[in-house]
Amino acid sequence: MKQIKTIQAQKVTTIKRLKVAAYTRVSHTSLLQSLSNQVSHYSQMIQANPEWDYVGVYSDSAISGRSQAHRRDFQQLLEDCRKGKIDIILTKSISRFGRNTVELLETVRELKRLGISVRFEKEKIDTLTAEGELLLTLLASMAQEESQSISQNIRWRVKKRFEDGKPYIPQDIFGYRWNGEEYVIEPHEASIVRQVFEWYMEGLSAPKIAKRLDDRGERTRLGNRFTKRIIYNMFDQESYCGRLILQKTFRDHFGSRSIPNDGQMAKYIVENAHEAIVTPEYFQQVNQEKKRRARRRASKHDALAKLQGKVYCEHCGLDMILTLETKSNQEKRVRYYCRTRDAKGVEACLGRTVTEEQLFQAFGESINTEDIHHISFNSVTNEAKATYRNGEEKHVIIQKGR
Repeated sequence: MKQIKTIQAQKVTTIKRLKVAAYTRVSHTSLLQSLSNQVSHYSQMIQANPEWDYVGVYSDSAISGRSQAHRRDFQQLLEDCRKGKIDIILTKSISRFGRNTVELLETVRELKRLGISVRFEKEKIDTLTAEGELLLTLLASMAQEESQSISQNIRWRVKKRFEDGKPYIPQDIFGYRWNGEEYVIEPHEASIVRQVFEWYMEGLSAPKIAKRLDDRGERTRLGNRFTKRIIYNMFDQESYCGRLILQKTFRDHFGSRSIPNDGQMAKYIVENAHEAIVTPEYFQQVNQEKKRRARRRASKHDALAKLQGKVYCEHCGLDMILTLETKSNQEKRVRYYCRTRDAKGVEACLGRTVTEEQLFQAFGESINTEDIHHISFNSVTNEAKATYRNGEEKHVIIQKGR
């Protein structure tokens, strides 16, 4: 007789593999080797854990942690979290994740609501644990105070150099080289500057001057072609007449942008700081001619551009350039675009365009433009902030695609 023995099936427990990513950041290019080491460290750590799925390492280099706006990989990390692609984020320390306590806690709480853990290696904090947020709040406040202390020390050193008539970080000025103590003339580039000024006074436009230089094979310090914006910037460069104006812009502690110094802080004007390429008198003549041409152009735009000279890019702090576009139905449209991005390319600034129509739709068609001091536009968040002459502010979101 057959004997049958039944072997019961064993229950196989399936362990859910967690999707793990890491975030790294360094604030200066001199620390890029450290960044590379961090990326390797987290890549190996995540892939060595059998319970984890490796999502990737998000990295920002040469970016301050005081604001999230310019940290592109950080923004991508948050976007991927919202899409459900990540369960755990590993990072070296609180200060690497962010130095602004308010932004840091808001981000961590959003991730906590999504069920995502942020693990800070140095402080041994897991934000999903009961004591995690309390410890995080205390330590983040300490990190912010440390950042503010460092910022104050740097500002003191900057002020001291300005008072001595020296730039804190010498700029690259076409026509000059910095020798460690002062700017000295670079002969070939200086000859180009003089030629540009002469052509302009002879009646040539900035685009035509740029084309002439291009036809001659001339290039900028970075090897790029000259553009009309670069030509216009030459006319604004007081250094060409031997003058330095220090602290034309400044930054708030948590600001990710340069703010034009309209009297909020001291300015330092240094005459005869170095050898001039053109005389102060000739420099003034060129700028008077530039203003004359600008008034002539402005008269064409006045009827249409109601916010001319009042729209600023929040990312770089400079006023945005106005242009008129003609639609297919011959209707004129006023558009503002970033001055820095136009002159230096997409890597130099995040600023994008915005139309006057979009601004009026956001703030209200009945907005009194005379009451507005300026409007700053953030291309990342599509937020515009109007600052009125009485000190009041109004924030709106620009609806794109209209």
